[in-house]
Amino acid sequence: MSIWLAVGDETGDWDKIDNPGAFVGVALVLGRIEDWQAALGESVAGRAASERLGSPPQHLPPAASASRQHHLLDILNYWRRRMTGPWSLDEPGPDPLRQEVFATLGWLAEHPRLVTLGLWAKGPDKRGILFRSGDPAMALGRAYGLLVAWALPFLEPQDELLMQPGLRSEKADIPAQQRAMTRANQASTTDSRREGYFRGTLSALEEEVQTAQDSWRGGRLADFKAGTLDHLREGCPPLRQARLPNGALNATADLGAGLLRLACQQDFSLFRLRCDTGWRNVAFLSLTEATA
Repeated sequence: MSIWLAVGDETGDWDKIDNPGAFVGVALVLGRIEDWQAALGESVAGRAASERLGSPPQHLPPAASASRQHHLLDILNYWRRRMTGPWSLDEPGPDPLRQEVFATLGWLAEHPRLVTLGLWAKGPDKRGILFRSGDPAMALGRAYGLLVAWALPFLEPQDELLMQPGLRSEKADIPAQQRAMTRANQASTTDSRREGYFRGTLSALEEEVQTAQDSWRGGRLADFKAGTLDHLREGCPPLRQARLPNGALNATADLGAGLLRLACQQDFSLFRLRCDTGWRNVAFLSLTEATA
């Protein structure tokens, strides 16, 4: 039996429900717990991966950094109008910031044991499939659920997948929130510790995965649990003993969402990345492909 950990993050503008041209996406980075430990201890261009992810890029001007850890959005905002067109991670050029950031992105894109999955949508289809309730948090949960449902058949039936979707604030009076709160009150004490703003996303995620599990005809699927990293540690001693830092895990998920955005956005006037052959464990699906 292997225990897998998946950490998710979003990209795009999930608040523009009624804008069919808005690009949205979610990404999951997953691997066995022992592979996460080894990966975060690796050296990336002379620095440990966990160290690089735990702080802003050294060559990003302090005024451009709004985060204490590696956050790709800070870098993309700094690069706005400074970089356009297609680039390859193998060819950063002489700029020190590009070299530093491309090395970090390349570490994940070419990693042999961490898998990066992504789902993106742009166009009217996303309204009918993801935004059925009109609530971005529920739409986000459905998108994560589609990715998990895609991944589970590739795991061994005796495996277990622990997942933290990216957090998103949501209103307390939405139907998914109320339904999830009722379910949590009927469940165990551990389940009831889930914070309110997380409930709607988790509810939609779990419902989407349950639907996939119920319709699966290939035999038993791997077990699945979702929640915050701290919640998952409470019920999984191997994850707790691994002492994987939340900041580095979340920053890795941010890299995955960044790869998705930069590889799949369709505005050719923007900075974007080519999916090179070295991206061995990276797979991105459009919403249309995922629901075909």
